[in-house]
Amino acid sequence: MNILDARDLGAGDRLETSVCVIGSGIAGVTVASRLADAGLDVLVLESGDAAPDPETQALYDVDSTGYPQRENFMSRARYLGGSCNLWAGRSMRLTPDDLERHATANAGWPVAFAEIERHYAEAGRVLGLPGANSFNFTADSPALSPAEATLLRGGLAPTVSVWAPKPKRVGGRRPTWLRTRPRARLVLNANAVGFETDDGDRRAVRTVRVRTLDGTEFGIGARAFVLACGGIENARLLMVPNGTDAEGLGNRFDQAGRYFMDHPRAIFGTVRLREGVRLPLLGGRPVRDGKIQIGLGFDERTRREEGVLNHYVTLEATRSDYVAQGYDSAVHTAKVLLRRGYAGKRTLPGRARLGRVDDLMYLLTPKELLPHWAYRGLVSVRDRLRRGGGSRDRTVVYFCEQPPDPESRVLLSREPDRLGLPRVELRWRIGDEVIESLKRLQTVLANRLSSTELGTLTPGEGDPRFTDASHHIGTTRMSDSEQYGVVDADCRVHGTENLFVAGSSVFPSAGHANPTLTIVGLSLRLAEHLAARTS
Repeated sequence: MNILDARDLGAGDRLETSVCVIGSGIAGVTVASRLADAGLDVLVLESGDAAPDPETQALYDVDSTGYPQRENFMSRARYLGGSCNLWAGRSMRLTPDDLERHATANAGWPVAFAEIERHYAEAGRVLGLPGANSFNFTADSPALSPAEATLLRGGLAPTVSVWAPKPKRVGGRRPTWLRTRPRARLVLNANAVGFETDDGDRRAVRTVRVRTLDGTEFGIGARAFVLACGGIENARLLMVPNGTDAEGLGNRFDQAGRYFMDHPRAIFGTVRLREGVRLPLLGGRPVRDGKIQIGLGFDERTRREEGVLNHYVTLEATRSDYVAQGYDSAVHTAKVLLRRGYAGKRTLPGRARLGRVDDLMYLLTPKELLPHWAYRGLVSVRDRLRRGGGSRDRTVVYFCEQPPDPESRVLLSREPDRLGLPRVELRWRIGDEVIESLKRLQTVLANRLSSTELGTLTPGEGDPRFTDASHHIGTTRMSDSEQYGVVDADCRVHGTENLFVAGSSVFPSAGHANPTLTIVGLSLRLAEHLAARTS
Protein backbone atom coordinates (compact mmCIF):
# COMPACT_ATOMS: atom_id res chain seq x y z
CA MET A 1 0.00 0.00 0.00
CA ASN A 2 1.04 3.61 -0.50
CA ILE A 3 1.80 4.39 3.14
CA LEU A 4 4.72 6.67 4.00
CA ASP A 5 6.15 7.57 7.38
CA ALA A 6 7.04 11.25 7.69
CA ARG A 7 9.94 10.32 9.95
CA ASP A 8 11.61 8.69 6.93
CA LEU A 9 11.53 11.92 4.90
CA GLY A 10 14.32 14.46 4.96
CA ALA A 11 14.25 18.11 6.00
CA GLY A 12 13.25 20.27 3.07
CA ASP A 13 11.73 17.43 1.05
CA ARG A 14 8.60 18.18 -0.97
CA LEU A 15 5.79 15.88 -2.09
CA GLU A 16 3.35 16.83 -4.84
CA THR A 17 -0.24 15.73 -5.40
CA SER A 18 -3.49 16.96 -6.91
CA VAL A 19 -5.35 17.21 -3.60
CA CYS A 20 -3.89 17.14 -0.09
CA VAL A 21 -6.31 16.13 2.66
CA ILE A 22 -5.20 16.97 6.20
CA GLY A 23 -6.78 14.47 8.61
CA SER A 24 -7.71 10.79 8.27
CA GLY A 25 -11.02 10.77 10.14
CA ILE A 26 -14.36 10.06 8.53
CA ALA A 27 -14.57 13.50 6.86
CA GLY A 28 -11.08 13.38 5.37
CA VAL A 29 -11.30 9.74 4.27
CA THR A 30 -14.71 10.30 2.64
CA VAL A 31 -13.35 13.21 0.60
CA ALA A 32 -10.10 11.41 -0.27
CA SER A 33 -11.84 8.18 -1.29
CA ARG A 34 -14.29 9.90 -3.62
CA LEU A 35 -11.57 12.03 -5.23
CA ALA A 36 -9.36 8.98 -5.81
CA ASP A 37 -12.35 7.20 -7.37
CA ALA A 38 -12.74 10.22 -9.67
CA GLY A 39 -9.18 9.69 -10.94
CA LEU A 40 -7.34 12.33 -8.91
CA ASP A 41 -4.09 11.80 -7.07
CA VAL A 42 -4.78 12.31 -3.35
CA LEU A 43 -2.40 12.48 -0.42
CA VAL A 44 -3.78 12.18 3.14
CA LEU A 45 -1.78 13.52 6.08
CA GLU A 46 -2.26 11.92 9.51
CA SER A 47 -0.61 13.38 12.61
CA GLY A 48 -0.46 10.03 14.39
CA ASP A 49 0.41 6.46 13.55
CA ALA A 50 -1.81 3.38 13.13
CA ALA A 51 -2.31 3.13 16.93
CA PRO A 52 -2.60 5.65 19.78
CA ASP A 53 0.56 7.29 21.06
CA PRO A 54 0.63 9.49 24.19
CA GLU A 55 3.04 12.10 22.82
CA THR A 56 1.02 12.65 19.66
CA GLN A 57 -2.29 12.55 21.53
CA ALA A 58 -1.02 15.27 23.89
CA LEU A 59 -1.06 17.69 20.92
CA TYR A 60 -4.86 17.70 21.32
CA ASP A 61 -4.72 18.78 24.99
CA VAL A 62 -6.63 22.01 25.56
CA ASP A 63 -6.78 24.57 28.35
CA SER A 64 -10.47 24.63 29.29
CA THR A 65 -11.48 28.02 30.70
CA GLY A 66 -15.24 27.79 30.10
CA TYR A 67 -17.84 25.22 31.03
CA PRO A 68 -15.81 22.11 31.94
CA GLN A 69 -15.33 19.24 29.53
CA ARG A 70 -15.15 15.63 30.73
CA GLU A 71 -12.01 15.22 32.78
CA ASN A 72 -9.29 12.93 31.40
CA PHE A 73 -11.50 11.88 28.49
CA MET A 74 -10.06 11.61 24.99
CA SER A 75 -12.84 13.22 22.99
CA ARG A 76 -10.67 13.40 19.87
CA ALA A 77 -8.30 10.70 18.69
CA ARG A 78 -5.07 11.73 16.98
CA TYR A 79 -4.16 8.56 15.12
CA LEU A 80 -5.16 6.84 11.87
CA GLY A 81 -8.94 6.89 11.52
CA GLY A 82 -9.33 9.93 13.75
CA SER A 83 -12.18 10.27 16.19
CA CYS A 84 -14.42 7.70 14.51
CA ASN A 85 -12.17 5.24 16.38
CA LEU A 86 -14.10 6.42 19.46
CA TRP A 87 -17.53 6.96 17.90
CA ALA A 88 -20.33 4.85 19.39
CA GLY A 89 -22.32 4.93 16.13
CA ARG A 90 -25.43 7.05 16.80
CA SER A 91 -26.64 8.68 13.56
CA MET A 92 -29.34 11.32 13.21
CA ARG A 93 -30.59 13.68 10.53
CA LEU A 94 -30.89 17.41 10.81
CA THR A 95 -34.29 18.88 9.96
CA PRO A 96 -35.20 21.99 7.93
CA ASP A 97 -36.14 23.60 11.25
CA ASP A 98 -32.62 22.98 12.59
CA LEU A 99 -31.22 25.05 9.73
CA GLU A 100 -33.79 27.82 9.73
CA ARG A 101 -34.49 28.82 13.32
CA HIS A 102 -31.10 30.47 13.95
CA ALA A 103 -30.85 32.16 10.56
CA THR A 104 -30.48 35.93 10.68
CA ALA A 105 -29.67 38.62 8.15
CA ASN A 106 -26.00 38.06 8.94
CA ALA A 107 -25.71 34.32 9.42
CA GLY A 108 -27.38 31.01 8.73
CA TRP A 109 -26.85 28.04 6.46
CA PRO A 110 -26.01 29.30 2.95
CA VAL A 111 -27.16 25.96 1.51
CA ALA A 112 -30.76 24.76 1.43
CA PHE A 113 -31.83 21.76 3.47
CA ALA A 114 -32.69 19.93 0.24
CA GLU A 115 -29.02 20.12 -0.76
CA ILE A 116 -27.98 18.45 2.50
CA GLU A 117 -30.81 15.92 2.35
CA ARG A 118 -29.72 14.96 -1.18
CA HIS A 119 -26.61 13.31 0.27
CA TYR A 120 -28.14 11.57 3.30
CA ALA A 121 -28.94 8.29 1.55
CA GLU A 122 -25.38 7.86 0.26
CA ALA A 123 -23.96 8.97 3.62
CA GLY A 124 -26.05 6.25 5.26
CA ARG A 125 -24.58 3.68 2.90
CA VAL A 126 -21.05 4.88 3.70
CA LEU A 127 -21.77 4.39 7.41
CA GLY A 128 -23.56 1.05 6.89
CA LEU A 129 -26.82 2.29 8.42
CA PRO A 130 -30.20 0.56 8.16
CA GLY A 131 -32.33 1.55 5.17
CA ALA A 132 -33.46 5.15 4.67
CA ASN A 133 -36.98 4.35 5.89
CA SER A 134 -35.53 3.79 9.37
CA PHE A 135 -35.63 7.56 9.86
CA ASN A 136 -39.28 7.89 8.82
CA PHE A 137 -41.11 7.89 12.14
CA THR A 138 -44.08 10.08 13.00
CA ALA A 139 -46.58 9.96 15.83
CA ASP A 140 -48.77 7.80 13.54
CA SER A 141 -46.11 5.21 12.68
CA PRO A 142 -47.46 1.66 13.06
CA ALA A 143 -44.18 0.47 14.64
CA LEU A 144 -44.94 2.52 17.78
CA SER A 145 -46.58 0.83 20.74
CA PRO A 146 -50.01 2.17 21.76
CA ALA A 147 -48.46 3.93 24.76
CA GLU A 148 -45.76 5.54 22.59
CA ALA A 149 -48.33 6.74 20.04
CA THR A 150 -50.43 8.20 22.86
CA LEU A 151 -47.45 9.95 24.43
CA LEU A 152 -46.40 11.55 21.15
CA ARG A 153 -49.10 14.19 21.16
CA GLY A 154 -49.65 17.45 22.98
CA GLY A 155 -46.47 19.27 21.95
CA LEU A 156 -44.17 16.24 21.65
CA ALA A 157 -42.75 14.65 18.50
CA PRO A 158 -40.35 11.75 17.87
CA THR A 159 -36.64 12.11 17.18
CA VAL A 160 -34.94 9.15 15.51
CA SER A 161 -31.49 7.70 16.18
CA VAL A 162 -30.13 4.74 14.22
CA TRP A 163 -27.00 2.64 14.50
CA ALA A 164 -25.25 0.33 12.05
CA PRO A 165 -24.49 -3.20 13.27
CA LYS A 166 -20.92 -1.92 13.80
CA PRO A 167 -19.73 1.71 14.00
CA LYS A 168 -17.84 2.78 10.89
CA ARG A 169 -14.05 2.62 11.28
CA VAL A 170 -11.54 3.91 8.71
CA GLY A 171 -8.29 3.21 10.57
CA GLY A 172 -6.27 0.07 11.28
CA ARG A 173 -2.91 -1.02 10.00
CA ARG A 174 -4.30 -1.88 6.55
CA PRO A 175 -7.26 0.45 5.98
CA THR A 176 -9.61 -0.84 3.29
CA TRP A 177 -10.22 2.57 1.75
CA LEU A 178 -6.50 2.91 0.98
CA ARG A 179 -5.87 -0.69 -0.05
CA THR A 180 -8.43 -0.49 -2.86
CA ARG A 181 -7.37 2.94 -4.23
CA PRO A 182 -3.91 3.06 -5.84
CA ARG A 183 -4.21 6.82 -6.52
CA ALA A 184 -4.42 7.56 -2.80
CA ARG A 185 -1.37 7.88 -0.55
CA LEU A 186 -1.16 8.22 3.22
CA VAL A 187 1.60 9.89 5.24
CA LEU A 188 1.68 8.96 8.95
CA ASN A 189 3.29 10.94 11.78
CA ALA A 190 2.85 14.09 9.69
CA ASN A 191 1.69 17.19 11.59
CA ALA A 192 0.42 20.14 9.55
CA VAL A 193 1.81 23.31 11.16
CA GLY A 194 0.97 26.06 8.68
CA PHE A 195 0.28 27.18 5.12
CA GLU A 196 2.39 29.06 2.60
CA THR A 197 0.38 31.27 0.26
CA ASP A 198 1.00 33.57 -2.66
CA ASP A 199 -0.17 37.17 -2.75
CA GLY A 200 -3.37 38.50 -4.27
CA ASP A 201 -6.91 39.45 -3.35
CA ARG A 202 -7.83 35.77 -3.08
CA ARG A 203 -4.75 33.91 -1.94
CA ALA A 204 -3.87 30.46 -3.15
CA VAL A 205 -2.21 28.00 -0.81
CA ARG A 206 0.87 26.58 -2.46
CA THR A 207 2.30 24.48 0.36
CA VAL A 208 1.27 23.00 3.67
CA ARG A 209 4.21 22.84 6.05
CA VAL A 210 4.54 19.51 7.87
CA ARG A 211 6.60 18.78 10.97
CA THR A 212 7.38 15.59 12.84
CA LEU A 213 7.70 15.38 16.62
CA ASP A 214 11.49 15.16 16.25
CA GLY A 215 11.51 18.52 14.41
CA THR A 216 11.98 17.45 10.78
CA GLU A 217 10.03 19.79 8.47
CA PHE A 218 9.03 19.33 4.83
CA GLY A 219 6.30 20.51 2.47
CA ILE A 220 3.34 19.21 0.49
CA GLY A 221 2.34 20.96 -2.71
CA ALA A 222 -1.13 20.52 -4.24
CA ARG A 223 -3.72 22.17 -6.45
CA ALA A 224 -6.28 22.01 -3.61
CA PHE A 225 -6.08 21.43 0.13
CA VAL A 226 -8.78 20.08 2.47
CA LEU A 227 -8.57 20.68 6.21
CA ALA A 228 -10.37 17.85 8.03
CA CYS A 229 -8.99 17.79 11.58
CA GLY A 230 -12.08 18.39 13.72
CA GLY A 231 -13.77 21.46 15.13
CA ILE A 232 -10.93 22.55 17.42
CA GLU A 233 -7.90 21.76 15.28
CA ASN A 234 -9.42 23.15 12.06
CA ALA A 235 -9.84 26.51 13.76
CA ARG A 236 -6.38 26.44 15.33
CA LEU A 237 -4.59 25.76 12.04
CA LEU A 238 -6.46 28.58 10.31
CA MET A 239 -5.79 31.02 13.15
CA VAL A 240 -2.02 30.40 13.30
CA PRO A 241 -0.28 33.38 11.63
CA ASN A 242 1.69 32.76 8.44
CA GLY A 243 4.14 34.97 6.59
CA THR A 244 1.52 37.09 4.84
CA ASP A 245 -1.51 36.86 7.16
CA ALA A 246 -0.95 37.89 10.77
CA GLU A 247 -4.52 36.89 11.69
CA GLY A 248 -4.30 33.58 9.83
CA LEU A 249 -6.46 32.46 6.92
CA GLY A 250 -10.21 33.06 6.66
CA ASN A 251 -10.01 35.20 9.77
CA ARG A 252 -9.89 38.78 8.51
CA PHE A 253 -13.02 39.56 10.55
CA ASP A 254 -12.08 37.53 13.65
CA GLN A 255 -14.54 34.74 12.91
CA ALA A 256 -12.28 31.67 13.11
CA GLY A 257 -12.75 29.80 16.37
CA ARG A 258 -16.05 31.50 17.26
CA TYR A 259 -19.47 29.83 17.67
CA PHE A 260 -18.09 26.67 19.27
CA MET A 261 -21.05 24.37 19.92
CA ASP A 262 -21.58 20.92 21.37
CA HIS A 263 -24.71 19.02 22.42
CA PRO A 264 -24.84 19.42 26.22
CA ARG A 265 -26.25 16.31 27.92
CA ALA A 266 -27.74 15.85 31.36
CA ILE A 267 -29.32 13.15 33.50
CA PHE A 268 -32.15 15.02 35.20
CA GLY A 269 -35.25 13.46 36.79
CA THR A 270 -36.97 10.08 36.82
CA VAL A 271 -40.17 8.61 35.40
CA ARG A 272 -42.38 6.00 37.05
CA LEU A 273 -44.52 4.21 34.45
CA ARG A 274 -47.97 2.83 35.15
CA GLU A 275 -48.11 -0.94 35.50
CA GLY A 276 -48.18 -2.59 32.08
CA VAL A 277 -46.99 0.44 30.05
CA ARG A 278 -44.54 -0.58 27.32
CA LEU A 279 -42.28 1.89 25.51
CA PRO A 280 -40.01 -0.40 23.46
CA LEU A 281 -38.78 2.07 20.83
CA LEU A 282 -38.15 4.73 23.45
CA GLY A 283 -35.74 2.31 25.09
CA GLY A 284 -34.09 1.27 21.82
CA ARG A 285 -34.64 -1.83 19.67
CA PRO A 286 -32.42 -3.97 17.44
CA VAL A 287 -33.47 -4.52 13.85
CA ARG A 288 -31.96 -6.95 11.37
CA ASP A 289 -29.47 -4.44 9.99
CA GLY A 290 -28.88 -2.19 13.00
CA LYS A 291 -30.55 -0.51 15.96
CA ILE A 292 -33.18 2.21 16.37
CA GLN A 293 -34.25 4.44 19.23
CA ILE A 294 -36.96 7.07 19.45
CA GLY A 295 -36.55 10.18 21.57
CA LEU A 296 -39.12 12.74 22.70
CA GLY A 297 -38.70 16.35 21.62
CA PHE A 298 -40.78 19.46 21.09
CA ASP A 299 -42.88 19.42 17.95
CA GLU A 300 -42.10 22.10 15.37
CA ARG A 301 -45.08 24.28 16.22
CA THR A 302 -44.09 24.41 19.90
CA ARG A 303 -40.48 25.27 19.02
CA ARG A 304 -41.54 28.15 16.83
CA GLU A 305 -44.37 29.50 18.99
CA GLU A 306 -42.45 29.30 22.27
CA GLY A 307 -38.97 29.94 20.94
CA VAL A 308 -37.55 26.84 22.66
CA LEU A 309 -34.50 24.91 21.52
CA ASN A 310 -34.63 21.54 19.80
CA HIS A 311 -33.84 19.37 22.84
CA TYR A 312 -34.97 15.78 23.15
CA VAL A 313 -35.05 13.15 25.88
CA THR A 314 -34.60 9.40 26.06
CA LEU A 315 -36.00 7.24 28.83
CA GLU A 316 -33.36 4.74 29.95
CA ALA A 317 -33.88 1.84 32.35
CA THR A 318 -32.87 2.95 35.85
CA ARG A 319 -29.89 1.02 37.25
CA SER A 320 -29.46 0.08 40.89
CA ASP A 321 -26.41 1.21 42.88
CA TYR A 322 -25.13 -2.37 42.71
CA VAL A 323 -25.38 -2.39 38.90
CA ALA A 324 -23.76 1.06 38.78
CA GLN A 325 -20.74 -0.15 40.72
CA GLY A 326 -20.30 -3.14 38.43
CA TYR A 327 -20.79 -1.02 35.33
CA ASP A 328 -18.26 1.52 36.53
CA SER A 329 -15.59 -1.10 37.09
CA ALA A 330 -16.27 -3.08 33.91
CA VAL A 331 -16.39 -0.12 31.54
CA HIS A 332 -13.24 1.51 32.84
CA THR A 333 -11.36 -1.78 32.80
CA ALA A 334 -12.49 -2.39 29.21
CA LYS A 335 -11.36 1.07 28.16
CA VAL A 336 -7.95 0.46 29.69
CA LEU A 337 -7.49 -2.95 28.12
CA LEU A 338 -8.96 -2.09 24.72
CA ARG A 339 -7.44 1.42 24.60
CA ARG A 340 -10.88 2.82 23.77
CA GLY A 341 -11.09 6.47 24.75
CA TYR A 342 -7.64 6.75 26.32
CA ALA A 343 -4.06 6.76 25.14
CA GLY A 344 -0.74 6.36 26.88
CA LYS A 345 -0.81 7.78 30.39
CA ARG A 346 -4.61 7.86 30.13
CA THR A 347 -4.58 4.07 30.30
CA LEU A 348 -3.47 4.16 33.91
CA PRO A 349 -6.46 2.87 35.90
CA GLY A 350 -6.00 5.61 38.51
CA ARG A 351 -6.50 8.29 35.84
CA ALA A 352 -9.19 6.56 33.82
CA ARG A 353 -12.04 8.42 35.52
CA LEU A 354 -14.91 10.28 33.88
CA GLY A 355 -16.64 11.58 36.98
CA ARG A 356 -20.05 10.25 37.98
CA VAL A 357 -20.90 6.81 36.67
CA ASP A 358 -24.31 7.94 35.39
CA ASP A 359 -22.47 9.90 32.70
CA LEU A 360 -21.49 6.49 31.34
CA MET A 361 -24.53 4.37 32.16
CA TYR A 362 -27.12 6.65 30.61
CA LEU A 363 -25.10 8.36 27.87
CA LEU A 364 -23.26 5.22 26.68
CA THR A 365 -25.94 2.57 27.03
CA PRO A 366 -25.76 -1.15 26.04
CA LYS A 367 -27.01 -0.43 22.51
CA GLU A 368 -23.89 1.68 21.98
CA LEU A 369 -21.39 -0.44 23.87
CA LEU A 370 -22.39 -4.01 22.98
CA PRO A 371 -21.81 -5.82 19.66
CA HIS A 372 -25.00 -6.07 17.64
CA TRP A 373 -25.48 -9.80 18.28
CA ALA A 374 -25.04 -9.32 22.04
CA TYR A 375 -27.46 -6.39 22.13
CA ARG A 376 -30.09 -8.42 20.27
CA GLY A 377 -29.69 -11.20 22.84
CA LEU A 378 -29.94 -8.73 25.72
CA VAL A 379 -33.16 -7.22 24.35
CA SER A 380 -34.65 -10.67 23.85
CA VAL A 381 -33.96 -11.58 27.48
CA ARG A 382 -35.21 -8.20 28.67
CA ASP A 383 -38.46 -8.63 26.74
CA ARG A 384 -39.09 -12.01 28.38
CA LEU A 385 -38.43 -10.57 31.83
CA ARG A 386 -40.78 -7.65 31.24
CA ARG A 387 -43.60 -9.96 30.31
CA GLY A 388 -43.37 -11.03 33.93
CA GLY A 389 -43.35 -7.45 35.22
CA GLY A 390 -39.99 -5.74 34.92
CA SER A 391 -38.88 -2.41 36.23
CA ARG A 392 -41.24 0.53 35.79
CA ASP A 393 -38.60 3.17 36.58
CA ARG A 394 -36.86 5.23 33.90
CA THR A 395 -34.09 7.79 34.09
CA VAL A 396 -34.64 10.90 31.96
CA VAL A 397 -31.63 11.80 29.77
CA TYR A 398 -31.62 15.17 28.00
CA PHE A 399 -29.78 15.79 24.72
CA CYS A 400 -29.65 19.54 24.18
CA GLU A 401 -29.28 21.87 21.25
CA GLN A 402 -26.81 24.71 21.84
CA PRO A 403 -27.53 27.89 19.86
CA PRO A 404 -24.69 29.78 18.12
CA ASP A 405 -22.85 32.14 20.48
CA PRO A 406 -19.82 34.12 19.21
CA GLU A 407 -18.31 34.17 22.72
CA SER A 408 -18.28 30.36 22.93
CA ARG A 409 -14.99 29.88 21.19
CA VAL A 410 -11.57 28.43 20.52
CA LEU A 411 -8.64 30.75 21.24
CA LEU A 412 -4.90 30.47 20.84
CA SER A 413 -2.95 30.21 24.09
CA ARG A 414 0.40 31.91 24.64
CA GLU A 415 1.88 28.54 25.58
CA PRO A 416 3.36 26.47 22.72
CA ASP A 417 2.93 22.74 22.26
CA ARG A 418 5.73 20.38 21.31
CA LEU A 419 5.44 21.37 17.64
CA GLY A 420 5.85 25.03 18.51
CA LEU A 421 2.20 25.85 17.71
CA PRO A 422 0.08 27.77 20.22
CA ARG A 423 -1.91 25.49 22.50
CA VAL A 424 -5.69 25.82 22.42
CA GLU A 425 -7.80 27.59 25.01
CA LEU A 426 -11.40 26.35 24.87
CA ARG A 427 -13.99 28.75 26.26
CA TRP A 428 -17.23 26.75 26.02
CA ARG A 429 -20.34 28.67 27.07
CA ILE A 430 -23.75 27.17 27.80
CA GLY A 431 -26.38 29.90 27.87
CA ASP A 432 -29.43 30.19 30.13
CA GLU A 433 -31.69 29.38 27.17
CA VAL A 434 -30.34 25.81 27.16
CA ILE A 435 -31.48 25.31 30.77
CA GLU A 436 -34.79 27.11 30.20
CA SER A 437 -35.64 24.90 27.22
CA LEU A 438 -34.68 21.78 29.17
CA LYS A 439 -37.02 22.69 32.03
CA ARG A 440 -39.79 23.53 29.58
CA LEU A 441 -39.40 20.09 27.95
CA GLN A 442 -39.48 18.54 31.42
CA THR A 443 -42.79 20.30 32.11
CA VAL A 444 -44.34 19.25 28.78
CA LEU A 445 -43.27 15.62 29.31
CA ALA A 446 -44.54 15.60 32.90
CA ASN A 447 -47.91 17.01 31.84
CA ARG A 448 -48.21 14.54 29.00
CA LEU A 449 -47.46 11.54 31.21
CA SER A 450 -49.97 12.75 33.77
CA SER A 451 -52.78 13.62 31.33
CA THR A 452 -52.51 10.26 29.56
CA GLU A 453 -52.13 8.39 32.88
CA LEU A 454 -49.06 6.63 31.48
CA GLY A 455 -46.88 7.56 34.43
CA THR A 456 -45.43 10.33 36.56
CA LEU A 457 -42.24 12.38 36.26
CA THR A 458 -40.22 13.45 39.28
CA PRO A 459 -38.21 16.52 38.22
CA GLY A 460 -34.52 16.92 38.83
CA GLU A 461 -33.48 19.26 41.62
CA GLY A 462 -31.89 22.64 41.01
CA ASP A 463 -30.12 23.15 37.69
CA PRO A 464 -28.85 20.25 35.59
CA ARG A 465 -25.16 19.32 35.50
CA PHE A 466 -24.17 19.01 31.86
CA THR A 467 -21.52 16.90 30.21
CA ASP A 468 -20.19 17.42 26.71
CA ALA A 469 -20.96 15.03 23.85
CA SER A 470 -17.57 15.39 22.07
CA HIS A 471 -19.39 17.12 19.18
CA HIS A 472 -17.13 20.00 18.16
CA ILE A 473 -19.25 22.19 15.91
CA GLY A 474 -19.22 25.64 14.37
CA THR A 475 -15.71 27.09 14.67
CA THR A 476 -15.22 27.57 10.89
CA ARG A 477 -18.84 28.17 10.01
CA MET A 478 -20.32 28.57 6.54
CA SER A 479 -21.47 32.03 5.51
CA ASP A 480 -22.15 34.00 2.35
CA SER A 481 -19.88 36.77 3.62
CA GLU A 482 -16.50 36.55 5.35
CA GLN A 483 -17.79 39.12 7.85
CA TYR A 484 -19.91 36.43 9.46
CA GLY A 485 -18.06 33.17 8.88
CA VAL A 486 -14.96 31.36 7.66
CA VAL A 487 -15.98 29.26 4.62
CA ASP A 488 -18.46 29.79 1.81
CA ALA A 489 -21.27 27.50 0.67
CA ASP A 490 -18.72 25.24 -1.09
CA CYS A 491 -16.67 24.99 2.15
CA ARG A 492 -13.88 27.09 0.59
CA VAL A 493 -12.09 29.34 3.06
CA HIS A 494 -13.02 32.97 2.42
CA GLY A 495 -10.21 34.90 0.78
CA THR A 496 -8.48 31.82 -0.65
CA GLU A 497 -8.72 30.05 -3.99
CA ASN A 498 -7.97 26.46 -3.04
CA LEU A 499 -8.27 25.80 0.71
CA PHE A 500 -11.38 23.93 1.89
CA VAL A 501 -12.69 22.66 5.23
CA ALA A 502 -14.55 19.40 5.93
CA GLY A 503 -16.34 18.37 9.10
CA SER A 504 -18.85 19.78 11.57
CA SER A 505 -16.77 22.91 12.15
CA VAL A 506 -18.51 24.34 9.05
CA PHE A 507 -22.03 23.97 10.54
CA PRO A 508 -23.56 27.42 11.22
CA SER A 509 -25.88 25.84 13.82
CA ALA A 510 -25.80 22.56 15.71
CA GLY A 511 -29.45 21.56 15.68
CA HIS A 512 -30.47 18.53 17.70
CA ALA A 513 -28.68 15.77 15.81
CA ASN A 514 -25.41 13.92 16.31
CA PRO A 515 -23.27 15.38 13.52
CA THR A 516 -21.63 12.33 11.92
CA LEU A 517 -24.25 11.59 9.25
CA THR A 518 -24.28 15.25 8.16
CA ILE A 519 -20.46 15.36 8.25
CA VAL A 520 -20.35 12.48 5.77
CA GLY A 521 -23.08 14.02 3.61
CA LEU A 522 -21.27 17.36 3.37
CA SER A 523 -17.98 15.56 2.71
CA LEU A 524 -19.58 13.76 -0.23
CA ARG A 525 -20.85 17.12 -1.46
CA LEU A 526 -17.38 18.69 -1.10
CA ALA A 527 -15.80 15.78 -2.99
CA GLU A 528 -18.29 16.32 -5.84
CA HIS A 529 -17.33 19.97 -6.01
CA LEU A 530 -13.58 19.34 -5.87
CA ALA A 531 -13.70 16.57 -8.47
CA ALA A 532 -15.43 18.89 -10.93
CA ARG A 533 -13.14 21.80 -10.06
CA THR A 534 -9.79 19.99 -9.98
CA SER A 535 -10.12 17.34 -12.69
